[in-house]
Parts: sequence; structure tokens; C-alpha cells
Amino acid sequence: MKITDKSRLVSRIITGVLLLFSCFYMYDFYKSLSGFIANGFREPLVMLPMILAFFLPVLCFLFFFYDFYVARINRNVKTAYSVFVSIYAIAVLILIFLRFDLYVSNNSFGAYDSLPSIILHFPYDMIIILAVILAWQIFNLVSAGKEGSRAYAGLAKLKEHGSVRVGIVEYIALSVLAIPVFVFTGAGIYAVFSAYENAAYDLKYVFMLIWVAVIPMANLVLLTLKPEKADIGKSKKLIILSFGIAANLIFGSLFLIFESVSPSFLVGIGKPLFLIAFSVSLPIEPAIILAIMAISALILSVRLASLITKKDK
Repeated sequence: MKITDKSRLVSRIITGVLLLFSCFYMYDFYKSLSGFIANGFREPLVMLPMILAFFLPVLCFLFFFYDFYVARINRNVKTAYSVFVSIYAIAVLILIFLRFDLYVSNNSFGAYDSLPSIILHFPYDMIIILAVILAWQIFNLVSAGKEGSRAYAGLAKLKEHGSVRVGIVEYIALSVLAIPVFVFTGAGIYAVFSAYENAAYDLKYVFMLIWVAVIPMANLVLLTLKPEKADIGKSKKLIILSFGIAANLIFGSLFLIFESVSPSFLVGIGKPLFLIAFSVSLPIEPAIILAIMAISALILSVRLASLITKKDK
């Protein structure tokens, strides 16, 4: 089915909004999990429903992205996915309502104000989100998943199958990478508003925000969209890949310089960004970011070299 410019714009807007939601809720998942770990894994019946609830929107986004941009998903797989997600959403809703009074009480005391949300704070936000996800899966099972229906045809107009050129195994690997990247982007966005005064205390906080919120996401985007295969001029491809490699090298070098000159700078300004690292006294998150940068720079370098040596047709 032909994709119009208007349909493409709508699908990109939807993707951007869902990506933002995913970053926030992946960060909420991470923050709840780090609190659960820091609390010695106590009160699992209170914490696990939160952790499970925050993860589901991210899982749905990853499925949505593949279905919209990579390849058409088999109807049987879609049905199994919708059934699984429906059961997941119902189970988490039941768990939330079993402790609803406690969650409402905690909400009234501001216990969940530090969990960023585009709508109300927990538990109200996740009740709404889970209900919407459940309704969408039922809609898929009843109408949108059936070829020949208006809903199916309407969704087909928005899908750009093949615009992202990755195989299923590669997409699984990118999805695994997306999980920490979403966490870092969500943490960076939230830290801009929750701890902006750190920039006045130490200007390296601005560097930290970019390093955490932008660099991992930029790498994920470049690895996923593969600019070297895009329908653009070779010079533009070279510039984009070179820029990606340079950004990793520059920010990686700056981090190592700051760490050597001022070893305590992470301790002084990094707590809003690295919760698990502060919980267990190990630089886990910075190490993950550096690993993402190193792997991405290597892959982008290989792609750049291949593009340079490739003969023009």
C-alpha cells in the first residue's frame, strides 16, 4: 500500500511520542528496580507490580517499531503477542489493585513524585497506561489484526515496512541495547528538571547530561537507521558516520580527562543519573555507557571504512 507524506508524518509523530513514553517508563522501571535493590529486595509484593508495570510500555514500543518500520509480522505471532500482553496487563492491574490503598497513600505523601510521567503519577498513570494497552490488544485481536477490515487498512497506511533495514536477530540485539539507552535518556531528561542546580555547582554537569541523555540514544539511532544504506548522497553518509564516530571519541576522551583530573566529580554531581552505581558503590552505569560508545564507534568505523572502499556504481 502506498505511503503518503501525510501518513509518514503521522507515523513519525506517533513514534516520537511513544519513544518519549518508553524512555520515561524505562527510567521508572530502573528507578524502582534500584530502590528495590537498595532496600534489600524487601516488600516484593509492593515493588514488583511497579517494576512489571513500567516495563510493559517499553516492550510494546519495541514490538510496535518492528511492525511499523522493519517488516510485516506474521498474523499468528501478532495474535500470540496480543494475548500475552493482555494477560500481562490484566495480571499487573490485579496486583496493583490488591495494594491500591497503599499506593494511593504513598502517592498522597509524594512518594512517587520522583518517578517522571507524562500524565498522573503512580498508581494512576499505570492504571491508565495498562488499560490503554489492554484495550489496544483487544482491538488488534477483534479488528485491526484482520485483513480486509478498515482498521487493518488504516494501520497499513502508516506502516513503512523496510525503511529500517535490519534482520530479526539484529533487531533483537538492538532491542537489548535500547533498554539501557532508554534508561539513560529518561534519566538525562528528568535530571535536567530535577537537578538543574548542579550545573551552577559544577559545569561538568552539562557535559554529563549530554553524555548520558544524548550520546547513547544517538548511537542507537545510527546503528538502527544505518545512514550508509539511506537514499542520500555518499558525502552525506560519510559526514553522518564520521560525526557519530567523532562524538564517541570526543565525549569518551572528555569523560576520561575529567575522571583523571577530578576523580570525585561523579560523586559530586552524578547521583541523579546513576542510581544503581550509588546504591552498590560501583560505577555500573558509566561503564555501560562507555561500553555502548566503544561498541558503537567500532561498528560505525567498520561501516565508514566499507563505505569509503565501496566503488560507486
